[in-house]
Amino acid sequence: MKALYFTADKMMELRDIAVPVPKKGQYLIQVKVCGICGSDFEGYMGKTGRRTPPMIMGHEFAGVITEAPEGGKFKKGESVVVFPKPFCGTCEYCKKGLVNVCTSGICMGVLSADGAMCEYVAIDEKYLIPFSPEKLPYDIASMTEPLSVAYRAVYKISDEELQASDHIVVIGAGTIGLLVTAMLSYRKAKHIIVSDTQEFRLETAKKMGAHTVVNPASGDFEEAIKKATDGKKCDFAIEAVGISATAESSLDALKIGGTAIWIGNAQKIVSINMQKIVTTELSVRGSYVYDFDGFKKCVELLQNKVIDVSSMITDTYKLQDGVAAFKALENNTDGKMLKVMLEV
Repeated sequence: MKALYFTADKMMELRDIAVPVPKKGQYLIQVKVCGICGSDFEGYMGKTGRRTPPMIMGHEFAGVITEAPEGGKFKKGESVVVFPKPFCGTCEYCKKGLVNVCTSGICMGVLSADGAMCEYVAIDEKYLIPFSPEKLPYDIASMTEPLSVAYRAVYKISDEELQASDHIVVIGAGTIGLLVTAMLSYRKAKHIIVSDTQEFRLETAKKMGAHTVVNPASGDFEEAIKKATDGKKCDFAIEAVGISATAESSLDALKIGGTAIWIGNAQKIVSINMQKIVTTELSVRGSYVYDFDGFKKCVELLQNKVIDVSSMITDTYKLQDGVAAFKALENNTDGKMLKVMLEV
């Protein structure tokens, strides 16, 4: 089969490798579409250390069962989205539903664990979620994974907190920030502000439900937030970039007693104003990937067309053109390549 390998910083290579042989109880999935995550690209650029070459990236994908084990729950020919974050199911965290932080699991396509930028993968039954391709196209189904990241972060805000909040700002209008915006709109947040330095992405944010957009490259960010909120500033800030500057911005946007929710994970160590957190009693909540129930809910939201992500899919390449896709992303200075899909 064909597989797209990350071989070194800024180097991808299409290889011919053997089709995986499913272990007992596993299914063989023919990958139909795999999205290129922002973390894949950052890893490709050598910025994060979270991709260890040589390896196959890819964790946003959907496909078709081509081989099913005898007595399995699912059948050959069924379409499935794959939950790409393995978990043991027995540790103290899994028993609490926190499969995202299971100490035995590592995400597909991360570090040295091979992912789905290839033609076939072998998967355990517990990670498969079926869907109807007549209702949910494969490229949209592949958006389940990033939508689930946004879903978990937005639901860090309780219904009561959301109802009491006048203003929420989303820092970063990449894939996750835009999906956070869509989820906040779905939950009927009163005033959604989105901040990004690229105008194309701010225009897309409006389509996803933003009421106000702010470009911090055009002036003082904190003053822009004050202006957008009549001087009140924000109850919540959701940070979806993961670098020092945007982490700091998420705090600058908050009113006294406000809460920042951090999803961004690009920079391991960030510098922040500790005194601001202490003296204005701010809170910071981390949000890491997704839980299984939230993941299944996101398949449902997409299949029922409750959340429309179609405007975010800007480019589609064939798997065999995957090297060109990553090279094109290197030149994506205007941000107009938003969500790039690899079609297998």
